[in-house]
Amino acid sequence: MINALIVSKDRACQLRLLLESIKLNADNFFNQILIIYKGSNFLYEEGYRKLQSEQILPNLAWQQEQDFVSDFKNAINGCGSHFICGIVDDCVFYKRIPITWQDVESTFEDDVFCFSFRLGLNTTLQYYMKPDGRYHLEDYGENAYFVKWNWKNWDSTLNYGYPISLDGHVFRTKQLAELTNKYPFDYLRQWEGVIAGKSRKDVPEENMVACKQNCLFSIATNCVQDPPLVAGLMYPYTEEYLNNKYLNDEVIDLNGLEYGFQNVNWCHTEMPFKFRSLNV
Repeated sequence: MINALIVSKDRACQLRLLLESIKLNADNFFNQILIIYKGSNFLYEEGYRKLQSEQILPNLAWQQEQDFVSDFKNAINGCGSHFICGIVDDCVFYKRIPITWQDVESTFEDDVFCFSFRLGLNTTLQYYMKPDGRYHLEDYGENAYFVKWNWKNWDSTLNYGYPISLDGHVFRTKQLAELTNKYPFDYLRQWEGVIAGKSRKDVPEENMVACKQNCLFSIATNCVQDPPLVAGLMYPYTEEYLNNKYLNDEVIDLNGLEYGFQNVNWCHTEMPFKFRSLNV
């Protein structure tokens, strides 16, 4: 049994796209999905209220952020399942997961730290703005569905050497809770950076597992983190613009993104959005 934890801030419209993609491509995969959300003003909060009222999935639990560190720790410590998948709100499951949650759990042998939905043999492009920066998995094991590699043999700045991610990575809940409780942090990026650095020493499991082709990537059209990451260089849509669209009953059209789902070789990218009426 795998539960999911989604973290969202001011991006109800993008979160809606993620939930719609889960319904289409990962239905019945997650036992429960907890969403920790924060709206920094009334209109963003209204976006989340609107999204909750849609009831896109039956297994959602909503928690409005009060104190991020406490809320985040409590979500992991109280997960209620042996495995937890972290997801951020600008991710999308762009293709159907070809396996079951039982298959994912079966990959957690003694030498495996995490399972990744965002990585695969195809995700050779490190950074979508630098098409020449490509890195291929070479020394890996495989079967009909999965690939397995030693993440500690990769530089920690490269995707294949970076297991601590909330972009669709599955962990043993107990292990992730121990790491989260061990080191202080104040915000999500700091949590990720601290745990990523400490895991090289603290985590004995040297391998990661993924499907042969990734199932998820993030669409970096904006950034709500502080300090900000690079986003929206090609197709910028501010969170305010998207929230206003949603409040006016326009949503990002998942089917309208299909052309961008071809020949995927990345785990982060940008693409233009098409919109449709919520009532269609």
